[in-house]
Amino acid sequence: MIISCECGIQFEVGKNEIPKEGRNVQCGVCNKVWFQTPYEKIDKNLQGKTSHYFANLFFLLLIIVSFVGIMETFKDDVIYNFPEIEKYYLFIENTSNNFLKEIKYLFSSFGI
Repeated sequence: MIISCECGIQFEVGKNEIPKEGRNVQCGVCNKVWFQTPYEKIDKNLQGKTSHYFANLFFLLLIIVSFVGIMETFKDDVIYNFPEIEKYYLFIENTSNNFLKEIKYLFSSFGI
């Protein structure tokens, strides 16, 4: 097992030298003393499964865009079968147009 001091020096320690409850160790370079606990074994099933926020965000956006694309593709059929849903299509269209206008205004204010 490798342990590290705050000064940046690393030491190799035998796995039996640090008991389960931990113990005090001292740096041989700067004489700093700290309490060291043994490292727990990493579950191999969980190893490498870190959270990828951008990948999750991209996946969510992909699902939303796919859903919007399907709804737009079958817009006429959906409105024909469910006439009351037309007001939601109009709301989304107006909101997206306003959003695009605001983005254009933002870019023009920065001179882009």
